[in-house]
Amino acid sequence: MTEIFIPPIKLGMSNICTSEELSALRGEWRDQGLKVGFTCGAFDLLHAGHVDYLQTARTMCDRLIVAVNSDESVRSYKNPLRPIVKQEFRMSVIAALRCVDAVTLMTETRPASLIELLRPDIYIKGGDYQVSQLKSAPLVEAYGGACAVIPVNHEISTSAIVKRIQELSLYASPEKPAQGLKGPLVLLDRDGTLIENSHFLRDPSKVRLLEGVGDGLRTLQNAGFSLAVITNQQGMGLGYFDYESFVAVNSEMLRQLAPYGIQIARFYFCPHSLAEQCECRKPGTAMIERALADFHCQRENCFVIGDALSDVQAAEAAGCTGILLSSNPPAGTGRSAQSFCAAVEQIKSSQVIAN
Repeated sequence: MTEIFIPPIKLGMSNICTSEELSALRGEWRDQGLKVGFTCGAFDLLHAGHVDYLQTARTMCDRLIVAVNSDESVRSYKNPLRPIVKQEFRMSVIAALRCVDAVTLMTETRPASLIELLRPDIYIKGGDYQVSQLKSAPLVEAYGGACAVIPVNHEISTSAIVKRIQELSLYASPEKPAQGLKGPLVLLDRDGTLIENSHFLRDPSKVRLLEGVGDGLRTLQNAGFSLAVITNQQGMGLGYFDYESFVAVNSEMLRQLAPYGIQIARFYFCPHSLAEQCECRKPGTAMIERALADFHCQRENCFVIGDALSDVQAAEAAGCTGILLSSNPPAGTGRSAQSFCAAVEQIKSSQVIAN
């Protein structure tokens, strides 16, 4: 049988209703023999999961009513800092969706009062639970209504979006230099310097801080140095992992550094393969030059710590001081240290005065 989509009915210039207006409209729809569905939620930072859920809900009925939690109700059951978007804006976005027929504000955390008022033919919720687990199911079934649960099929949520924004705020935008950062500065290679070197690392569970890194970074930070990471990540360009995996690994490293109170101000990275011959891949100096500009740092006040010759070569080419972590450095390397803490002591003993 071919399904016929009954388009939403709009109330004049808007389909946002008071409970009284909605009750009257529900009566009209009942008289017309239309099946009315009801659902509710915060719908903070509307995303694909919300839209898919509401579109699916609309296929279960002829008219779909959506109750949007008020700001106060969201604070009471989610977080005192939520919602991110005010109730009037959340309602406007939901009302604009083609699959939604009417929107109203829900001032309580549960929809019992609205369900009693409207008596929808079907009460719809999204989640990974059973209909029997719905707290409002007995109320709906008592007047002869039905309940349905739509499985969550999208790996996205408002909380995940917020977390993603927080993660991205750590990274320098490629279009605009960061403002307000200050030197002197220590630039740190990542793999083999801060964490164990794992070939094309993409799994956060494999992140291991190297010995002395937490204490050493804390010493530098307490001495007034800003800290940033400069790292070659050709595995990204070669397709071994993507940007999201790179960020996840960095986030796990930051989590392990958190007990030491470490604040990494920026991550600079080169995603290109060696064959692309870019200027940012160490021993190229583009990442260092960008960091010097962002932190308003003089070259003589910038140090680079790394476990590869390309790290110190990049530092020297940029006019900065490079320190190679090696127990057996090649002849003519310049500065070297057998451990991360030894490198930190060299920097502390320099003539640089951190402000």
